[in-house]
Order: sequence, then C-alpha cells, then structure tokens
Amino acid sequence: MGSLIPDWQPSQDLKPSIFKPLCHPLYPQVAKETDEYFLKYWDFPDEKSRKKFVAADYSRFACLNYPLSRNDRIGFACRIITLLFLTDDVIDLMSLEDAMAYNERLISIARGLQEPDRSIPAEWMMWDLWAEMRAHDKDDAYKVEGPCFVFMRAQVDKTRLDPGGLAGYWEFREKDIGTALVCAIMTFGMGLQMTDEEMRLAQPVVSNFAKNLLCFNDIYSYEKEIRIQEECGETGIIVSAVPMVAELVKVGPDSAKRILWTMCREWESNHHRMVADVLRKHPSKTLEAYFKGIEYQYSGNELWSHETGRYKQM
Repeated sequence: MGSLIPDWQPSQDLKPSIFKPLCHPLYPQVAKETDEYFLKYWDFPDEKSRKKFVAADYSRFACLNYPLSRNDRIGFACRIITLLFLTDDVIDLMSLEDAMAYNERLISIARGLQEPDRSIPAEWMMWDLWAEMRAHDKDDAYKVEGPCFVFMRAQVDKTRLDPGGLAGYWEFREKDIGTALVCAIMTFGMGLQMTDEEMRLAQPVVSNFAKNLLCFNDIYSYEKEIRIQEECGETGIIVSAVPMVAELVKVGPDSAKRILWTMCREWESNHHRMVADVLRKHPSKTLEAYFKGIEYQYSGNELWSHETGRYKQM
C-alpha cells in the first residue's frame, strides 16, 4: 500500500500537512476499470481530451479520499466522482441558465423521475450509477442523494456571480465544492451508520474541513479558472478565494496562495481540537471512524490536487 503514496513534500517555504495520506489498496484495479468505462462510452471530442481525462486520474481522487472504503464500494465512489468532474467540465462552457437546465435534467434522471436519453452518455451513466448503488444498498445510497443534488444545484447557483466577502464565499462554496457530498460518499463507502445526532455533532468539524478543501482547490485550480474565463469570454466566471484574498490584502496571486496555504494548516490543527472536544462530550466509535475518514480527505485532496493533470495545461 505504501508504494501507492509518493514521497512528496511542498517546497521549503510552505508548511507540510500534519496528516499522512493513504491510498485504497484496490486503486490500480478500480482506476483501470473506471478509466476504461469512461473512455469507451463518454463522448470525448478528440484525442487530446481523452489524454487529459486519463491524466486527471479521478479514481485517484476517490482512492486517496476514501482509503477506508469497503472493497465492494470503492468502485461506486470512483464512478460518481468521475462523472461529476466530467459534467462539471460540460457546464463550465455553458451559460448559467443552460447549466441550470442541464443539471436539473440530470438530477431528475438520478432520482428516477425521468428516463435517460440513451444517446447521451451523461444521462444514461447517471441513471445506471444510481440504479446500481440503490441495488447494492438502497438505504445507504439514499443518504448520498440529497448531498449530491445540493452540490449539483450549487454548481449553477447565481450566488457564484457575486458571493460577497470571504465569509459569504466560504458559506456558498461549502455547498459548491461538495463538502457534504464527499463526506456522504465517505460514509457510504465505509458503511457507517450515522445517527441524526452524530451528524449534527460532526457538522462543525465538517465545516472546518470544507474551508481547507475549497482553499486547496482554489490554490491549485486558479490557473485553470483563468484559462476557462479566457475561453468563455463574458460567460466565464472565476470562482476562487485567490483573487479575493489578493484584493483584500493588496498582494499578487502567488502571495495570496501562500496566505491561503497557511490558513489551511491552521484549519488542520483546529480539526484535532474540535474532534477532541466532540468525542470528550459524546464518545462514539462511529464518530471516531467518521473523523478519521475526514483526516484522510484532508491529505488525500491535497495530494491529488498536487498530482492531477486536471489543473495543468496540456
């Protein structure tokens, strides 16, 4: 398993994470299966797009974020993560109105309210994925639905046009980055049975993680956001904390990234304090497992963001 994790550290002027990454042992197998599935059926426009898809390695994201997932469920995590990244690329090039209609159609299909057009890969893949997840475990799959649809609607929410200051931005992006979704996929993969009270107790810890998740996304994806804006003209929207911090403290983008990096390390330290406080007052093996899973999401998201070809120009 150790060979699946590279010996990587950030540059000397950047503080490393306190969390150590772990990769699901089935990564080589499920990555091959998932990539072959999408390369066979997804409507990539050209060979360059196919190579970019492989370089993105979305299954790597799932296996780094969910290393404790059950072997019979990690494949579902790979497929849902990959499909949502691909549809995100589709709506990036649409107007907000068209993107809203596109995602609402996919949500309706995922819920089983409309049948898919079998000539459109995104539609039948969404239908098949949710049908298979429900067949595997109906109750656990149902718990992923709500967070998934909240995420898909946040992707096309008009708030992204003007989220306000950093506080408003973080509140909006907690939904837009899919924090509840990635945590729901984690609980599905691990087969955790969380009570409503445990979910309530975990929420502040999740919100703390959300800021780390979205800021590392913003740090690594900023240049990609710039390229998309240039390609789309007026319809391109930069959704990133980087220019917001740069404007707030009057520095350039690289300095803003370093500030965000330091903030991410503080949220990591805060995670330990918050978890200890919750478990001291409410001892729970399920919460312990849930919080451990989140730790792997901290390190997994950062490592994948560093490795992936998604944020690199090809």
